[in-house]
Amino acid sequence: MKPNPTPVHIGFEDEHLLVAWKPHGILTSGNSGSTFVRTLNRTRTDLSEGGVLPCHRLDFGTSGWVVFGKTKQAARAVGLLFEQRRVAKRYVALVLGKVPQSMALMWPLDGKTACTRVERLAMGTMAGAGSVSLVRAEPVTGRTHQIRRHLFAAGHGILGDDRYYVPRERYTGSGLFLSAYGLAFEHPLNAHVQIQLEAEPSKKFRKVPFVYQSEFVQSFSLSSHE
Repeated sequence: MKPNPTPVHIGFEDEHLLVAWKPHGILTSGNSGSTFVRTLNRTRTDLSEGGVLPCHRLDFGTSGWVVFGKTKQAARAVGLLFEQRRVAKRYVALVLGKVPQSMALMWPLDGKTACTRVERLAMGTMAGAGSVSLVRAEPVTGRTHQIRRHLFAAGHGILGDDRYYVPRERYTGSGLFLSAYGLAFEHPLNAHVQIQLEAEPSKKFRKVPFVYQSEFVQSFSLSSHE
């Protein structure tokens, strides 16, 4: 007998959109046999025959909120919001080293302007990584792997990053410590609705004592998603 699938945490839903929490270690969409959109469409039998369409993507190793359209029109409308930088995104990450209280990282990426605002939330140590910092990162632009690339270029690579790292400094436990915990935007098909979601980062963050004890994590009262 197969075990029941892990319940999908829904942050917002109406007749046009669905916002769900993607766990670490799964592709948002694609040709892989196991993707988050397929999991969502399989577990939600009440959806239309075509299922939902992802309006954007998170990396395989990144957890967090993902917006889906229930129709092509809704998916296009949200996609346009992302293109116009009208979606506020907040990430939390564990990075190597002691990060300044705040930084504005503005190195161009792929020949295009790019800006990421970074704020230190807490500092501590981890076995196998030494001094680490818990940071909030807010991408002003939306370049590929922007947060990962900017933090690495600043000398504070994200723990568990298997692409942007210094070989002898790479932390190899528990995967990528990056979570898209906050999302805010105006509903593109209903101007009276403001969608604002925040949730505490996934369980592996909370297993780190200094992260769990931080004001950032303690401020959340929502139950965990993973």
